[in-house]
Amino acid sequence: MTASELQSIQFHCVGDLWVQAGYVLGPRIIPDFELVYFPEGTNTVYTAGGKSYSLTEPCLLVTRPGEEHSYHFDPDRNVRHLFIHFESLFLRNREPGFESLFESRSYYSADLFPLVPGILQKILWIANRQPPHWLRRLSSLMLTTLEELASTDAHAMNEAESLPIPVQQAIAFMSRKLSEAISIEEVASRSGWSHEHFTRVFSACTGMSPKRFLLELRLRRAEEWMLRGKGTIKQIAFQVGFTDEHHFSKTYKKIRGISASDYIKRSNATLFRHAVEPFEPSSTVFFPSNRLVIVQESYIK
Repeated sequence: MTASELQSIQFHCVGDLWVQAGYVLGPRIIPDFELVYFPEGTNTVYTAGGKSYSLTEPCLLVTRPGEEHSYHFDPDRNVRHLFIHFESLFLRNREPGFESLFESRSYYSADLFPLVPGILQKILWIANRQPPHWLRRLSSLMLTTLEELASTDAHAMNEAESLPIPVQQAIAFMSRKLSEAISIEEVASRSGWSHEHFTRVFSACTGMSPKRFLLELRLRRAEEWMLRGKGTIKQIAFQVGFTDEHHFSKTYKKIRGISASDYIKRSNATLFRHAVEPFEPSSTVFFPSNRLVIVQESYIK
């Protein structure tokens, strides 16, 4: 985690408060970002962007600058909530990988992000105690929290059957058409929904916009073929729907952080050559079996 990444997070205030039963906050608009954690399900209702959410389970809420929102706290009981007001250049600039935190979702089930509640409690502890390097530690933990919430991992943990049928059909259509130049309008038209409604529902269900999801499918297919040695970078680029090798290479490095040629070099390592697909892949885990993840380059042999 670089110094510039840590400096991109600025804390304004943090708190762990109990709100009196029946209290109403808002409608209001705030100039910064707010992350709120409700550790217990209550009859509190949060409204943002014209949509209301009943907070009947432990959950996390992200409110964006300039977004009108309100809280109608449970009328029958006091409600505890942990909150952080902060600024983030990553979110402001809509950096790749953080799009969903700025564009699509406000509500996150805490069950799908089990690490985040613990991190938020640690942030509150550090802010209260202010040990050495406490601001740096807060920024580091907050960046980790945002990356967790912006990731698609939690959505992958849900079974595909939990997705609306039009979304499942859209993903299947994208997967079949990776070698072709398809538009999101074409994908949306097959759902029977308007383009706006399709994009909103798809983003809420997958954590990615349809355009970003299609790009991810293309890159993963390309990685599979690069790992197996199925063609040159130019050939693979065309096979996954890119019009030229330069555009593919530029996009791949921007999203993955390494060049396609470096990925192929990794694939030639002995450890990677053993990473063949299992004969009967398990459906009981949320990650591919027989998969090697390199954390330090020096470990590749």
